[in-house]
Amino acid sequence: MPGIVVRAQFSELQSVFFPCQHSASFSVPAATAMRAALLIQRWYRQYVARLEMRRRCTWNIFQSMEYAGEQNQIKLYKFFSYLMDHFTPASSERNLIAHIFRENEVCRDAEWERYFNYKNIEVPEFYSGPHLNFPLTATNATELVEAFRTKQ
Repeated sequence: MPGIVVRAQFSELQSVFFPCQHSASFSVPAATAMRAALLIQRWYRQYVARLEMRRRCTWNIFQSMEYAGEQNQIKLYKFFSYLMDHFTPASSERNLIAHIFRENEVCRDAEWERYFNYKNIEVPEFYSGPHLNFPLTATNATELVEAFRTKQ
């Protein structure tokens, strides 16, 4: 079986690697050389396949992150739209809320007076919950807590 002859010219390094020999020539059998070439080729193909797989996985992760960000933005938009459509108070409620949070303003309107003056609130006779007197006392607070506890 003929072998493949590999000749190497080491010029300056020849004396370092082969101190006893004057020429560096050796022979490798063809089957061994072919196996070595196939081994190197297989390793290289696996290496390239791993790099390609890493590239594809990285790209998929990037795309999924981008898609998730878009989906979160859409969900947030829909959530706020729903809140604006369903929980925005009507104009009369909005005016009441604005009036409650305004400072240093006395209730001049009869409608507003009805909302804010607790002395003018009429309690029906069939009401069975706690009757409060202002300013609240400790007894009133206890009655109020008991009423909540018994779901009155």
